Amino acid sequence: MLVSTGANCIRIDIGYAPWLQNNQTAINEMSSLVQTIRSDGECLVIADAGSESYRNGGQIPWAQFQIAWVQRVKTLAALYHPDYYIVIKEPGWYVPMVSDARTNPSFQNASDWLNLTETLAETVLSVSPDTAVGVSIASASLGSNPSLYIPYMMGISKLSGISFVGFDIYSVAGFSETRTYLNQYGNGGKSIWIAEAWSTTNSPPNTTVQKQLDASWIKVLYYFGESQINASMIIPFYTNAFSQYTSSTSISSPSFFDSRQPVYYAYQSIITANTDGK
Repeated sequence: MLVSTGANCIRIDIGYAPWLQNNQTAINEMSSLVQTIRSDGECLVIADAGSESYRNGGQIPWAQFQIAWVQRVKTLAALYHPDYYIVIKEPGWYVPMVSDARTNPSFQNASDWLNLTETLAETVLSVSPDTAVGVSIASASLGSNPSLYIPYMMGISKLSGISFVGFDIYSVAGFSETRTYLNQYGNGGKSIWIAEAWSTTNSPPNTTVQKQLDASWIKVLYYFGESQINASMIIPFYTNAFSQYTSSTSISSPSFFDSRQPVYYAYQSIITANTDGK
């Protein structure tokens, strides 16, 4: 379904639990999926997804979490050699995985995050030198937590191992904070991505109004990325909605992806309208 949109790249957020638990069946499934993406002629984007085993009682301290993080990106980069690797997916997203995230001052320290980012980038490039490494942040956090995110983003511009910076946009504030930051501080010589985006922070509801809204929204997103911030990559997030809107988290069969929604056709038309297919 995703390939049929004409998009050039497929993003996978790879959870690391199978490697921590030595689940070879799940590892083989992921390797098969990566091979399929390659066979389809798509470029591969890997985004860090931590490990679901770190939630619901499995949290570990920040110092230990960082060590595990380095090993995680090294393993996955060496195994899959992605074209792009988002080594940090929204710093705030990791809070439920880190036992002392709310009490350890270093978790809110931009210098600590920059040191970690530099180490992650160096680690990926040491085993997969042709991979472009980047990070992403929740755009709205630039306004809600500027003491961390502004210096962190400014520091990223000085890291030679980072090739691109992603802004994750799920609200009006996300649009405005992204543009405000880039107008004030620039891109630091890094490529700009909209690494995640949708019209809502939650899975979109199955309503006629939402379906029409999303078809219009994705056109606005593209206009913003192209004409307002010169983005080189735009990745919509809730792509199951390209086929069906559902409140269920499970997909009963592959036929789920046979359907097409208005947002799918809007997205496909954007890609088709670009002569280079991007």
